[in-house]
Amino acid sequence: MIRPVAIVRYERLYWAAFILDSVVTAMTWTEREAIVTANPILAKATWILPTFQAIGIAVTVLLWYFTARAPSVVAKWVVVILAALSAFAAVQSLGALATGGVTLGTASVLALIANALYVTAAVHLFQPASKAWFGQDSDDDLDTDTDQGNLA
Repeated sequence: MIRPVAIVRYERLYWAAFILDSVVTAMTWTEREAIVTANPILAKATWILPTFQAIGIAVTVLLWYFTARAPSVVAKWVVVILAALSAFAAVQSLGALATGGVTLGTASVLALIANALYVTAAVHLFQPASKAWFGQDSDDDLDTDTDQGNLA
């Protein structure tokens, strides 16, 4: 099956969000290390940040593959759930900015843009052509009994 335009757009937005998020991660790496080392239990666990970053990259690539290349409904819903969590995190960040709890910096702005791209990508998974891509009927909502009344 040829990939629908909605899936191609999803893929582009998904990778744009991933690249932008990777830039944010690189920009805030030192800050994250400081947070981890401030915890006495984790102070000597210098492996923890690179390990979680590698796991995150692996999950991202797997989700991309099973949504944009080899369609899986399960992967689609995992992406949707993660997009919802991303939207929730963005709302929290905006709330913290509004109350003055956090200052607006380049990393914050880029993270918000990455969240918006990720959510927008997930929305593309619900377009009619995307439903066909995942093997779901796009006309499930049609009631055949009411359609027959139009034949007379």
